[in-house]
Amino acid sequence: MSRSSLTLVTPPVSEPVTVGEVKSWLRIDDNSEDATLVALVTTARMAAEEYLRRSLITQSWRMTLNPVRSRALDDLPAGVYDLPVNYFDGALTPSVVLPRGPIQSVTTVTTYGLDDVGTIYDPVGYRLDTGSGRLLLTNGATWPGSLRSYGAADVVYVAGYGAQAKDVPQPIRTAILIHIAGLYEQRGMCESSMDLPPGAKQLLNQYRVVSL
Repeated sequence: MSRSSLTLVTPPVSEPVTVGEVKSWLRIDDNSEDATLVALVTTARMAAEEYLRRSLITQSWRMTLNPVRSRALDDLPAGVYDLPVNYFDGALTPSVVLPRGPIQSVTTVTTYGLDDVGTIYDPVGYRLDTGSGRLLLTNGATWPGSLRSYGAADVVYVAGYGAQAKDVPQPIRTAILIHIAGLYEQRGMCESSMDLPPGAKQLLNQYRVVSL
């Protein structure tokens, strides 16, 4: 069973580069292709976010958590044991990595019992470590007992560098412009030509989240 799944709740309301900036970059003087450029901006931004594993302009995500089964169970010899009920079905961890940062804030945490009824978890019981992008239970806090074995909790949070294009680091914005130029020049060509250009990747690499 996967430990978590991620769903976009609220997309960004603007883009990290404007059509005007794109037209200046491409040296386009008229408005005949504005609709095409709008689509290319969105495509390039989404490609950059996927490559970076980050959110750029402010947006909301929902992370659905599944309990993690204890591997120690596999090492137990045959016999009768007095163990917590969630030892077998798994339990939520006290530290949860929230992907697609930078993380700005946690909106709500909802847990689901065996009856599938959701309950808002008291914010006093957790804190956000913005440096590591982790939701951490506070000292003495625990997750509720008897949670369902799938989708045991939803964490809704806000991520992104900020609400405006200027909040996004300039190298990322430049990389998006480089990618847009490639997309514009190679319209109608094979799909492989739509990959991020090497120059864009070089600019993005310093901000990329590397999976371990």
